[in-house]
Amino acid sequence: MTIDKNYKPETQRGSSNYNQVITLVATPKGKIASQAGYIIKALLAAKDYSLTVGELIGTDGSTESAWEKAGGVTKQTPADIWTHYRKKLVNAGFITVS
Repeated sequence: MTIDKNYKPETQRGSSNYNQVITLVATPKGKIASQAGYIIKALLAAKDYSLTVGELIGTDGSTESAWEKAGGVTKQTPADIWTHYRKKLVNAGFITVS
């Protein structure tokens, strides 16, 4: 066995990779959940309609997230909102995550 000083653990299931890029590819024509709508609104305000996950949800709690700057308010954290709506927004064709 050897020691690899550059070892990095796998991302935990359900956790966020803050460097992934979220890109808006379409806006909803009908109604969507308000919290998901603020994800869309944050991306509309971003340069090239793209944000990293860290920019969208904040990375350490000391800075306001783009989701909050877009007007999103809830008892849940922006990370919880992102975790809940990510797959739904991707499957609906509104965003890509890479």
